Amino acid sequence: MNKNPDRARINQTQRYAMLGAAFGFTFPLIGTVLQILFSGLQVNIFNMFNIQRTDPLLWIVDTAPIVIGLFAGYAGRKQDILTEVNEQLRAREMELKNNQINLEQYAKERTADLVIANKRNEHRTTQFEAIAHIARTISSIQILDQLLPQITQTISEQFGFYHVGIFLLDGNKEYAILAASNSEGGKRMLERNHRLLVGGTGIVGFVTNTGQPRIALDVGLDTAYFNNPDLSDTHSEIALPLRIGANVFGALDVQSTETNAFSQEDISILSILADQVGIAIQNARSYQQTQEALAQAEVASAQTSNQQWQQFLTRQSVEGYYFDGIEIKDLQPSDKQRAHSLSVPLILRGTHIGTLKLSTANPNRTWTDDEIDLARATAERTSIALENARLLQDSQKRAIKERTIGQISAKIGSSSNLESILQTAIQELGNTLPGTDVAIQFTKNQETG
Repeated sequence: MNKNPDRARINQTQRYAMLGAAFGFTFPLIGTVLQILFSGLQVNIFNMFNIQRTDPLLWIVDTAPIVIGLFAGYAGRKQDILTEVNEQLRAREMELKNNQINLEQYAKERTADLVIANKRNEHRTTQFEAIAHIARTISSIQILDQLLPQITQTISEQFGFYHVGIFLLDGNKEYAILAASNSEGGKRMLERNHRLLVGGTGIVGFVTNTGQPRIALDVGLDTAYFNNPDLSDTHSEIALPLRIGANVFGALDVQSTETNAFSQEDISILSILADQVGIAIQNARSYQQTQEALAQAEVASAQTSNQQWQQFLTRQSVEGYYFDGIEIKDLQPSDKQRAHSLSVPLILRGTHIGTLKLSTANPNRTWTDDEIDLARATAERTSIALENARLLQDSQKRAIKERTIGQISAKIGSSSNLESILQTAIQELGNTLPGTDVAIQFTKNQETG
């Protein structure tokens, strides 16, 4: 079957070559006849041979059958190639049609799969957008008592769950205590301080004990489900651990009125949400602890500052100063009776260390807001400057004391016998405290406690 097409192609090439050669023979024949006629001779075989022999130009024309035959043969060969290409193209066309049918069937199947996948992706995208919205909402709240109810409410609104609860472990990690909920049943549970034993009955008890998420697709068939009369509409539930690192400190409990409302994919999505919730709770706890520590530190600092200022003021011989428009003078007891139309307290860390008093010749003068603001700003900066000066003075006194102690210690340390050490200690302490009698007395038979 394969030999007949080959013979057809060979005959086609030969046919083109023969026709081209035959057509080429007309060129030397016509050229010879024309040359005979131009020479005035009769057209016969004899004259044709003579003209061919004597005219070299005709020799070139005689090659026309060969040249044209070759070109015609080449054209025949190209025709054979085109025929072969057309046959291959027809075969490829049939193959392409078959492939097209197969591809159309495959495309239909893939389209159906893509529709399902797109629905899943849209659902996951919606969930991620909800998680991002929740993260933005809860990240702006730093007070724990405000944060927990906001988390449950936002999760319920974004995901459409009818009940969301947050359980936190107690100090001994013995019970998981409900700390916040959005549903009416959950709020009733909060009122009675609802708690679950860690590792006990219930999905939350399982999760807080193992640190692993748990799904109940049909609560009526799940042995771990705890039937709660306050949440009688629950048909499926998922609980996820709240943790920081390996430390589980609570659980996020989500319940739905639909059966099979959760899937295994929801575990990975909601686990991301649980991680965000855990971080927000820990941040709020850290912020609250920091604020409490800061408040305690401020109270302690204020108490210390108050004691130090009371001691400082006790040592001051001058009770204050006043400016009479010409010079600054020490405040005398009689000056305290002067009337002042504006008084601004000097406050430092809650401690009242003095008063800035302003008076004018007109006791009924009304002070403008700018003048009052200027006096308050001056009082504030004066308080800070006084504190800095007092701290500098205390630092200088401590430095002098440490230097004196160091000098006494150095002199005592240079002595090598008991008598010399005692004499040096008495002498140096007496020089340091003028007008003071110094004595060292040994105590015999001292009882030890």
